[in-house]
Amino acid sequence: MKSKPSPVRLDAWDVRILSEIQSNGRISKSELAKRVHLSASACSERLRVLEAEGIIEGFYARLSPALIGGIISIMVEVVLDRHRLEDQRHFETAIQEIPEILDCWAIGGRIDYLMRVSSPSMAAYQDFMERLLQAGLGIDQYYSLVVTKPVKSNSPIPLSALRQR
Repeated sequence: MKSKPSPVRLDAWDVRILSEIQSNGRISKSELAKRVHLSASACSERLRVLEAEGIIEGFYARLSPALIGGIISIMVEVVLDRHRLEDQRHFETAIQEIPEILDCWAIGGRIDYLMRVSSPSMAAYQDFMERLLQAGLGIDQYYSLVVTKPVKSNSPIPLSALRQR
């Protein structure tokens, strides 16, 4: 299990750069430099540092499940049968290798984890969950919430609040 990283102190230039690349990850470095009012070399260096620090975790394309077709999203609440640290680590390590699990968050409260799962059909999802339950991950209970339509997703982090610090 990863230790919690320490926040990195960001200045106004870093926040501007991060805001721009959240909106357009394909922006050229020269265009980015123009938009944030820095020289190309200074902007490139700051971008390199932000990546090296792990603040920028990667660049990727956001795909439209509706246009790809045949993909449903299910939010799955998971409760483990035991709550020892080694049981949590076992579960968290195992799910890293399961491609149907798009996201997973440890949650405080009545459930232990909230997962976002992708599946081509409800029948395929049920098969997936049966395999997951048989995998020995310590799942005691799970609750499925089928996403009927996306209302808001993949929103950028609102960095404007950081500018006010």
